[in-house]
Amino acid sequence: MVFTRRSGRLRRLPVVQLHCLQRANFMRVKSALLIFFFYSCTAMAAEFEYQIQTVNYKNLAAKLYLPKSDHKVPVVIAFGGSDGGFNFGDANGEMIAPYGIAVLAVAYFKSEGLPQTLDHIPLEYFVSAIDFLETSDSIDANRIGVISGSRGSEPAFLLAALDSRIKSVAVAVPSEVAWYGSTTNSSAWTLRGKDIPALSLELDESAPQVSRFEAALKNKDNVRKAMFAFEKINGPILMVSALNDQIWPSYQMANDIENYLKEHHFRFQVTHKSYSTGHGFSKDTAPEIKQMFIEHFLHTL
Repeated sequence: MVFTRRSGRLRRLPVVQLHCLQRANFMRVKSALLIFFFYSCTAMAAEFEYQIQTVNYKNLAAKLYLPKSDHKVPVVIAFGGSDGGFNFGDANGEMIAPYGIAVLAVAYFKSEGLPQTLDHIPLEYFVSAIDFLETSDSIDANRIGVISGSRGSEPAFLLAALDSRIKSVAVAVPSEVAWYGSTTNSSAWTLRGKDIPALSLELDESAPQVSRFEAALKNKDNVRKAMFAFEKINGPILMVSALNDQIWPSYQMANDIENYLKEHHFRFQVTHKSYSTGHGFSKDTAPEIKQMFIEHFLHTL
């Protein structure tokens, strides 16, 4: 087990312009819409060309960004947070696929045939994404990772803890626990038809949003019940948090995850890098964060 904190710049990779979108509704209050890997306005120097395939598998809403290669390639499953739809997955497909790693961009709400709100999303839906990848002759199903951010960190961690076929995890502004859905007073996530244990916001809507999350996290009994089984994750973890997060205390929660894994003698590397920014990071930090995520998967898959 090796725990590291990254400082300074990584070796330079070709970069694209990144964007932080505006805020959207989240658990009936405003939230940052985190899509810091967005579309480039300039061409990206890369080694691999890729094609985009629409996936036709069960009820899965997905696109496969597949690099052209004579060999099977590793793959990263990418999905967003409270924004829903394909924006986050598509952006990461354009970012990662040119480096020879396929990306399965997945929507799990706010897309045709799917729920329109972040409520009662079955984890089995995400498992079906892994099942699909095992059917592809172009994918090395022994090298599957997952990337997400903000509320998407919840299913990313849940999936990785549930299914050992996930071998690498990268998340931005993560949560250590599951939270209630966006329109219901119950968990956003289910497994085998039952709610995943989750926390609700405390205080009333007059309080700053981050304070409502902080108040909920003070109830250690509830946190213990809703905390993810991080020790079951079958690969390295990269977390990027925000010291001045105005949405939820991502730095505190990432630290809690680190401490939890140390206590459980986690056997894989855990890297946590924090920035003095808000929930959506900044134009100055975004290129370095992008490089960090790309290199994480190049080194771990």
